Amino acid sequence: MVSARKRKQVTYNDSDSDFMSEEEVRSKPISKKKEEEKKAVKKKKAPKEESKVAKGKKKAKIEEESDFENEEKEEDVSKEQSEDSETEVIYAKDITKESRIVIHHPKGSPFPDAISPLTMEFLAGLAENNNRDYMHLHAKEWVAVKKDFIDFCGLVLSELHQVDPTIRQDEPKDTMYRQNRDLRFSNDKRPYKTFLSAAFSQEGRKFLRAGYFISIEPNNKTMIAAGIWQPGREMLQSIRDNIIRNGDLFKESLATDAIKEVFDGKYGVDILEDSDRLKVAPKGISKDHPEIELLRYRSFAVRKTFTDEEVMSAGFLDKTMDVFEALVPFVAVINSWV
Repeated sequence: MVSARKRKQVTYNDSDSDFMSEEEVRSKPISKKKEEEKKAVKKKKAPKEESKVAKGKKKAKIEEESDFENEEKEEDVSKEQSEDSETEVIYAKDITKESRIVIHHPKGSPFPDAISPLTMEFLAGLAENNNRDYMHLHAKEWVAVKKDFIDFCGLVLSELHQVDPTIRQDEPKDTMYRQNRDLRFSNDKRPYKTFLSAAFSQEGRKFLRAGYFISIEPNNKTMIAAGIWQPGREMLQSIRDNIIRNGDLFKESLATDAIKEVFDGKYGVDILEDSDRLKVAPKGISKDHPEIELLRYRSFAVRKTFTDEEVMSAGFLDKTMDVFEALVPFVAVINSWV
């Protein structure tokens, strides 16, 4: 039978529990004296708690004031930073050099089938200020320049595919080369090319074999070209072997009526790019070989330059296509040999 007695009031004392068993602690009663001492301690602590509340309010007020001061300081700092950034931009503009190349806008420009004069002006400025500050200050202009050139490349690609169906149909933006120069093995540390360029071939802009090339550059340096530039050893040897066997086919591809018309009556080796041609006969070939003139070439490319006025005037697309269409047989012969 369960006892009817009331349970004695007990407490758990930490200091006791370290030395006593749990049953001993639970069975130890609290004395009246200890209860009175605890009540007295609670009464003494009460006013301290009130003072803590008062201190908390005071602290909150101080924090509000300090927050307001911090906001004022942050505003002052932001103003100083904006003033510094403005002075930096002004300084950068002051050190930008004016281009020595004057771009004359043709009447009625820009034309949908030509390059915009603003594009030529941008490139002229880049030639004089080939640095990252210039590109940063003219970031919006650069976006417009890229769009102008890519739109033109899209027109070329569409026309070119009709006369040479072997050309890969890429997105127009994928035909354009990047503007940054490769500085890894160059002593010239200027970061950007001063011209816009794009390529069209069976492999796209990678140009592993013969193809078509555009380079837009102010100061009458724009170039439309076709062929292959400095092919690898095996590819070069294959072209030379085929020239030895069938040099007449190569010469015929450079002597069509279309080529004579586009290149003002010139044709054959007279229009081949010869900047890297060998001065002597290639190794293993006699200097008296009947095709020695062609065999001395290391690149097999043809180019035509245009003035700034031609590039910006109506009809530049037609002039570009006249060059490419005339050189289609030349490109086809080379690609059949490599």
